[in-house]
Amino acid sequence: MREYLLYVKIGREPIQAYVTPCFRVDQNFWQEQEGSQLYVIGRTPSLAMAFSLRERLHQYLQERQARHDDVNEQAVARMRQIALTGVRESNALYGDTFSDDQGKSSSEWFEWREGIAEQEDGSSLLSTRGEVELVKEVLAGRALLWEEMERLLQTHGIAVPDLPQLLQRLVLSGDAQWLPGVRLQVRKSWLRHSLELECMRCGSGKEKIELTTCHTCGQGCAYCTECLGMGRSKCCTPFLCVPAKRAPSSHTGHTGRLAWSGRYSRDQEVAADRARQFVLNHWGRNVEFLIWAVCGAGKTELLFPSVVAALEQGERVLIATPRKDVVLELAPRIQRVFPEARVIAVHGSSKEKWEECEIAIATTHQVMRFYQRFFLVVLDEVDAFPYHQNPVLYRAVARAVKTGGRLLYLSATPPRYLQKRLVAKKKSLLGRSSYALYSSSHVLLPGRYHGHALPVPQICTVSGLDKLLAAGRVITPLHDMLKASLDAGRQVFVFVPRIEEVPRMLGYLQVMLPDYREGMAGVHASDPAREEKVMAFREKAVKLMVTTTILERGVTIPGSDVAVVGAQAPVFDEASLVQIAGRVGRSPDDPKGTVLFVQSYRAAAPQAAVRQITQMNQLAKQLRDRREMA
Repeated sequence: MREYLLYVKIGREPIQAYVTPCFRVDQNFWQEQEGSQLYVIGRTPSLAMAFSLRERLHQYLQERQARHDDVNEQAVARMRQIALTGVRESNALYGDTFSDDQGKSSSEWFEWREGIAEQEDGSSLLSTRGEVELVKEVLAGRALLWEEMERLLQTHGIAVPDLPQLLQRLVLSGDAQWLPGVRLQVRKSWLRHSLELECMRCGSGKEKIELTTCHTCGQGCAYCTECLGMGRSKCCTPFLCVPAKRAPSSHTGHTGRLAWSGRYSRDQEVAADRARQFVLNHWGRNVEFLIWAVCGAGKTELLFPSVVAALEQGERVLIATPRKDVVLELAPRIQRVFPEARVIAVHGSSKEKWEECEIAIATTHQVMRFYQRFFLVVLDEVDAFPYHQNPVLYRAVARAVKTGGRLLYLSATPPRYLQKRLVAKKKSLLGRSSYALYSSSHVLLPGRYHGHALPVPQICTVSGLDKLLAAGRVITPLHDMLKASLDAGRQVFVFVPRIEEVPRMLGYLQVMLPDYREGMAGVHASDPAREEKVMAFREKAVKLMVTTTILERGVTIPGSDVAVVGAQAPVFDEASLVQIAGRVGRSPDDPKGTVLFVQSYRAAAPQAAVRQITQMNQLAKQLRDRREMA
């Protein structure tokens, strides 16, 4: 069982408390640096407890404004008593909060011992500087639990006999930081004290954290349920964060070579260049930029100059997107246009997640494993589930940007808070407010790349919609729209609000449209054949696809129409419906199409979606008219 030692350093710098798994390494390091004196406070198998006590000592030293000459044996004894009191308080609070069938008393949850255990031999570490640099290079830009870190090193064929000692050397030199997977702290108040818990990986609070008796550390422990799918973040599990400090390499020119033969429209060229200038402007105050471009405006292509600008500086690029489907579609597209760069797809089942690259395409959840790694982070579809309104993923994306880096948002329907923060407004002579086309923190592209207007949805209200569907009755507007589309050789998305409605709607449509029965399918997020069905739809083997919102964005099917059945459901908010409507008319060969919203009562979201689409069409028309008059 590993123990963590808490000590106080008295040297040239202000008095500080430190936690170490190998005290001999710290002794050697501080002797080399400044000949400091180290006073041992105590040791514990609980990493979270060690860090909790370190914070207590920092607070004590700060309140006293302790100086070097204030520290004597009496002061050290006082700090040891503070630590012991902290352990006792934590034991009592943990016992009040958690009980199990082992019958432990309140004094047994966290062990605490004074003095030093067996002396570690740190001498071998001092002669392996090359090994230290190799490990630092492999871990650079990562935020990993201990087991993940070991797996990554094994993937690179690196075996380090004394890994804790090596990593502690990195921590002391400022090249890494390690924390407990779950932080534990006693929060004091005049009414009652409480135990405060926080996951250091995802930032979740105690409502997402379960207390337990741990078989690893033999202590009171806790683990995070929010990010459990990515490995168990626990009080006793070290969480290592290593920032990337890689300098531009000497062979950066060819990795940024763009092999794209397409051409921008006039508006696209302006938008792409403004984003590129944002990436190149190292002295600008803005570190965030929004490309607000309507569905079908060619948002992915607008990124190309910005990616080139980053790669030419020898920097890494991350494109984060909420959906695995989009990762799988986007990775080969980016690889084709950047043939000299290493592009990897990072998702839950990806085999590439531990590999090195110049460009990473990742789901937003997987971004939690990165730490200050990428100079340019592009967040695609910032308004989409699961990223939207998820503080866990906000934290992960922000943490992936290296110091001095850039965060570029890409969306057709940016959330209100982002519009308020980044999008400038202008006023007309009549005092009306409207969005500016560009500013130092955004660019707005209201028209599609082929110049045609966005298809405006038709809204149909059908009273008793659910009962009519359950009874197998024909919904005339829906039937006529689907039949007309299929008769014309078009493909159709049929969106429903819930997973359980996918098979019901599929069965209903197979009865209503028997001539097209064999060309219909249904898909949802937990469908084991999801990827195969979507591929069949892309290849036109499936003509009509009943789906949930998993296909509302990131999927382009030329010559397609859309019907939303149950458009009043809360899952179909304004942004979702705008995205769904944006599936239609994306190809210059087929810029028109039909979008039908079927609702059981008059709802606000469909009306708002129609207003937004109409507003963007009007703004795009004004721009075209202005250019023609110029």
